[in-house]
Amino acid sequence: MAVNLKIIFRITASKLITNNVQIFSKRSIKSATSDVQIISTERVKPSLPTRKHLRTYKLSLIDQMNSDFYIPLVFFYSASCKNQDFRKKSDLLTQSLATTLTHYYPFAGRFIDANVGCDLSKFLQPPDMELLQQLIPPSPQLSNLEISERELLAVQVNLFNSGEMAIGVCFSHGVADGSAIFNFMKTWGEIARGVINDNDNMCNNNIVLNCTSLFPPVKFPQQYQIRSPQSSRKIVFKRLLFDGKKIATLKEKVNRELMANNNSDDDVLQATRFGVVSALIWGASIAVARERKRAIDNMLYSHSMYYTMNLRNKMNPPMFPRCMGNIFRLVRAEWSLAEDDAIEVTNLVRTVIKAKRMGRDVMNNDEYLDFIKDLYEAWEDSRSFPLTSVVGLPYYEVDFGWGKPVWFSLGPILLPDIAILSSTSDGEGIEALVVMFKEDMENFEQETNIMAYASANPSIFIRK
Repeated sequence: MAVNLKIIFRITASKLITNNVQIFSKRSIKSATSDVQIISTERVKPSLPTRKHLRTYKLSLIDQMNSDFYIPLVFFYSASCKNQDFRKKSDLLTQSLATTLTHYYPFAGRFIDANVGCDLSKFLQPPDMELLQQLIPPSPQLSNLEISERELLAVQVNLFNSGEMAIGVCFSHGVADGSAIFNFMKTWGEIARGVINDNDNMCNNNIVLNCTSLFPPVKFPQQYQIRSPQSSRKIVFKRLLFDGKKIATLKEKVNRELMANNNSDDDVLQATRFGVVSALIWGASIAVARERKRAIDNMLYSHSMYYTMNLRNKMNPPMFPRCMGNIFRLVRAEWSLAEDDAIEVTNLVRTVIKAKRMGRDVMNNDEYLDFIKDLYEAWEDSRSFPLTSVVGLPYYEVDFGWGKPVWFSLGPILLPDIAILSSTSDGEGIEALVVMFKEDMENFEQETNIMAYASANPSIFIRK
């Protein structure tokens, strides 16, 4: 039967697992402080055969937009995994992953073991962001394979000299959004610990959904697909930590101002940690864009922040929280400004809150494609800043039986003018991974609000 690979992936286990993909049997990668050596690589498939009627996964419109894009992330664990203990834990991870894949059956791919030539404590003080990239499997996005032939999941288990472990993963965004990815990881951990098994209700629920009824696929215009830019300018990424106490104080101040200026006809607006931090980042990115425009004798009349909104709990009835797929949409907050307009945090927060409420309005495919077209045009013209958030997702609950992670981080995503937010382990602060062109990042870091509320790549200390 003919298959249109722009619309669906073939997902039979044999198709994904026996593709002619590059396998790294041994690889040595050096950074300024240490090296990472690949010890072994194997292919992992579901522990049970995928049923015949499930061997084709249809891509929705949102899947299509993200099918060329991969999401890298890494979890750090402080429990000792030395010598034979590491081999046992690696085997447990492989076996439990195979079981997990029977429920999230589109995923299959590589499993890599690696040694890291330094101690975890040394790596985290402060985090070596260059080495961090080597703890995550090479993205299939960088291969020359067609999208339909690439692995959808790769895992790399890294053993540090001191016995601690880091688990790096790389997921295809073509079949999963942030919520799906982190629930996959949490489920994998629960299966490894024996908390859930095939007889539990969770595993009997329909985790993998056909989302084409929500976002019908189309003959997909290539220009709407998320892609890395073709530019000779250097792209850099920075890890920023927004202090929990400072953000709480600012949130109280913003809420007082929102209440004082509240129109009786409006609903009461309440700022959140996400709203406050996203406004700080957005305000700084507006200032950077304004300077970029001035450099070419141009003016910035408006600027937009696009951010993601999970739709699972907004459907009627709400969807199963652990369901897989890209079940989100982008929301746009727009700011109009004149040459010397001040960028007030409270006003930006108000705009973000109102945009989120309006984002619940339903769009048909044509309207959403026009919406995405506007995003790309504004992005290329320095008039927008996409921001995504995994704040509130259960990444610090990913426990394979040797405790919860001491730190979690997303890997670098080389798309300029974008930020990704995540909570700190205590749930109070927010970390931001910001990606910009080098010259813009230098200006961004010097913005007053960034300097006042954020610190650049601080050390992480492990509690004994």
